[in-house]
Amino acid sequence: MRALLCLSLVPFAAMPLSPAFAKPVEIAPSTPWNADYGEGRCRLARIFGEGENRHLLFIDQYGPGKTFGLTVAGPAYDRFGHRQRTALRFYEGQRPFRTAPYTGEVEGFGTGVIYSNVSLEHGTEDKEDEEAPASLPPLDTGLADQTRFIGLLQRASEVRLMTGPLGKAFAELNKCTQGLVDSWGVDAAAHLTATRAARWTNQDAVVRRIQANYPRSALGAGQQGIVRMRVIIDEAGAVERCTLLNVTEADKLQSPACESMREARFEPALDASGQPMRSFMSTSIAYQIGN
Repeated sequence: MRALLCLSLVPFAAMPLSPAFAKPVEIAPSTPWNADYGEGRCRLARIFGEGENRHLLFIDQYGPGKTFGLTVAGPAYDRFGHRQRTALRFYEGQRPFRTAPYTGEVEGFGTGVIYSNVSLEHGTEDKEDEEAPASLPPLDTGLADQTRFIGLLQRASEVRLMTGPLGKAFAELNKCTQGLVDSWGVDAAAHLTATRAARWTNQDAVVRRIQANYPRSALGAGQQGIVRMRVIIDEAGAVERCTLLNVTEADKLQSPACESMREARFEPALDASGQPMRSFMSTSIAYQIGN
């Protein structure tokens, strides 16, 4: 068993599609977008299909950034396997990305396919040792307008939720995440012109502790899942507050990661004039049993 700390986007490698694959299953939307802005995250939700063919799409953000969480669920995904090779793409002709998503039950919709970090940028690979950007990068609404569907392909079968362009939807997420930062007592406007993000100076040691501590109750129940962690960092570089949010439904997955984060040390973020300021760090922890 292990916990994987996802400090950046999991790299997606481009992969070709075989011409032998069957014609994609295309499912049209049956509702408009619904905005569900909770205390700890911003979510856009939409239903596709009708009756027994109803499918769900969640697009989530837990703070500003160029990546987002993605959950799709419904009968078309019943045969999708956990952590199996899956192709992901957003428009016709795009070379799909090779991914290995999580799967789990989504109440009322059956099997769900779950990503904690997704990027629309074709061919982009974020490295785990790459420094976080000093300012808060928003979702790229221009790139989002190129989207035509959320397409997932596994075992020679592709399912497409026909979203159409996502520019307006992503613009709403950008507004919401800026508001989230302010609600944490962190100055979102100051982060737009920051000259340095907070730097985690003892990352390796703390990450090892997090990875070694799989929640016992979840392990005993065979539960796996993804937890989102957010820490507020004060002007001196100390962790002021740590918050955990379950991304997947796992009632026994009570992560002890915040206990380990008490030992985390940072060089503080710097504002436009080079002065230390309060900031935050957000990341995902994937708990999985086995390799």
